[in-house]
Amino acid sequence: MSLASTPRVSVVIPAYNRADLLERCLESLRRSEGVNWDAVVVDNASPEDLSGVRVQFPEVRWQRLPRNVGYAEANNLGLSDARGQYRCWLNSDAELLPDTLSGLVRHLEAHAEWGAVTPCNIGPDGAPQHTLGPEHTLPMAWLRDSGLHLMLPGAPPFKNWLLPSFSFRKEQEVLTSQTTCLLMRREAYLQTGEMDSALFLFYNDVDWCRRLRLAGWKLGYVPEPRVIHHGSASVDTAPWKERQLWRDRYRFFTKWYGIAGALGVRSACFSRAVARTLSHLVTGRWGTARDVWKLGIDLCRAMDEPENGG
Repeated sequence: MSLASTPRVSVVIPAYNRADLLERCLESLRRSEGVNWDAVVVDNASPEDLSGVRVQFPEVRWQRLPRNVGYAEANNLGLSDARGQYRCWLNSDAELLPDTLSGLVRHLEAHAEWGAVTPCNIGPDGAPQHTLGPEHTLPMAWLRDSGLHLMLPGAPPFKNWLLPSFSFRKEQEVLTSQTTCLLMRREAYLQTGEMDSALFLFYNDVDWCRRLRLAGWKLGYVPEPRVIHHGSASVDTAPWKERQLWRDRYRFFTKWYGIAGALGVRSACFSRAVARTLSHLVTGRWGTARDVWKLGIDLCRAMDEPENGG
């Protein structure tokens, strides 16, 4: 079904480049069955011209922003006047199946304790993707982000981060999910609040899922229906991606863990620079070791930089 005067689901799709994937995303939304929806695309000041996609989908509202305000704020703007009983975050590099939205609605109706639900994310090859995660505690994050996994990739702390025993075939409660496709109850969204716009591109999903659970709601995962995810395709076009990752990581852990979080992320970034440099030296890549070191120190300094909007 297409746009309805009283939509059941309000969908927001932040877009940054990749008109080809955005077109496929919107076409998949158009083919959705069993539920009325309305949708808005928030064009986050894409350098790529997306106007050709816009004219193909007149039933979808469009916001073209004058500057890149980040993934979190784009989602917030897109849902600022949402009218649906359910709200859906949908990435522009994702494709819905015809029953994805209606199936997720049925699952929320069947689980009164769930404030939000995410489907199984599969890649173009049909394999499940690791879009779920454990609680982001400060010790676990330091172990993962410090670069120690480069020296001990098989060690349990690093292997366990991907939830190796997780069953993609089992409906279950989870702690953290990416927001490739996340359906939320209206009341859960309003109670939890918007995404934290200070988390420009990364960790806004982790932060929101934690706040959802603190508000008394559970987050559900279901193996069916599914969504096809092409995997950070629009983000990969951004040359500032890694610098932004460390800025958002610093803000997230400082927000939740205070001084310990700030010091933990800074030490992890420095340790990662050391680990990467040693890795190059040990493997005989002397010519690139200095460049790797300089990049690592540059990333450490990036945490203190103001937002540049890409």
